[in-house]
Amino acid sequence: MKKRRFFFLILFLPTLLGCSPQPRALALNKDLSLAWTIQTDGAINHPPLIVGDIVLLAPAGAPLLALDLATGATKWTFAPPEGIWERAYASDGRRVFVGVKGGGLAALNVKNGKVIWQKELGINVQVPPFIDDGIVYASTAFVGPELTPDVHGRAKLFALDAQTGKEIWAFESDDYILQTAARNRETLFVGGNFYDPRPIDEGGHTRIYALDPATGAPLWKYESEDGFPKRLYATEETLVFVGYQDFMNGVDLATGKLGWRFDTGNWTPSFLGAENAIYFSSANTQVFAVNADTGESIWQFDIPAGTFNYLLDAPILLDGVLYFLTQQGNFFALDASSGQLLWQAETEVSTARTSPAVGNGWLIIGDIEGRLFGYR
Repeated sequence: MKKRRFFFLILFLPTLLGCSPQPRALALNKDLSLAWTIQTDGAINHPPLIVGDIVLLAPAGAPLLALDLATGATKWTFAPPEGIWERAYASDGRRVFVGVKGGGLAALNVKNGKVIWQKELGINVQVPPFIDDGIVYASTAFVGPELTPDVHGRAKLFALDAQTGKEIWAFESDDYILQTAARNRETLFVGGNFYDPRPIDEGGHTRIYALDPATGAPLWKYESEDGFPKRLYATEETLVFVGYQDFMNGVDLATGKLGWRFDTGNWTPSFLGAENAIYFSSANTQVFAVNADTGESIWQFDIPAGTFNYLLDAPILLDGVLYFLTQQGNFFALDASSGQLLWQAETEVSTARTSPAVGNGWLIIGDIEGRLFGYR
């Protein structure tokens, strides 16, 4: 029997376009207190990002905002004439990298918003860049919001020096859109969709590449009909991804072939990978922990309080505690090793459509009405 789809179509695009890396944070507890609320100029469709004492976010159609974590006051904005892509920002702790409309990528000082460098790539960056060891890996797209679709486009993955923006290498794929890259110690992975005239009932033509991080040279590729990968995660043995078909997939890195496949049971917006485990939810109100190398279930948690009270985006893992926000505004903390409920709290937010940010003892939630809520 086919899974329920129609209810979740309005949520599909934000999860397709990736998530920023999870911040480090002090632990939260159930005594959450609303400290401030601000109104921005657009819907918040991508998770805010906490960097030190700053909250970064990009409301739809608005500039990139940097807010004071303690008060919500604006510290700086980045508003190039071309505009920015609302889901295409990430930080390495010192800089924030953001996709600029028209095919550019900018690096800003995270403390004051001053432009460090801006590079014209010629292809739009609509998902968060992946940053690792001083290198920015920028995925590009020929199909996406506000773009004239070109399914024959050959999207590139750029490797740029984080400090200067100098191009180290560029890999041209046969895909027309690429998701945020991922890597383990030895290999870099990137994937997306490619054009194939053969019809597919559900999903899309998916191709994932394994690349040499030093040169961008392709090592192998994996193809399936899962649809655009919502996220990639790699252990030393396995590449994990989930696409529109809502199966978690484990690709064996030694062979480049499918090693396992896990049926999530329903719509799965994204997932979190940590060491040899992955954590995710489906719209049947279940949260799962699964072994990333074998696909075997570790534990399962049933979210209480109503039908379709599903998890928004990916959970957040900090100091052995798994945090997540549900569609109905419930905030949960689970023991990551056992799935045991530690505590839960209610929030004032029932119109969020993406995961929150957790950092430095704060919980930050944005909603589709453009409001941002800061909880201590």
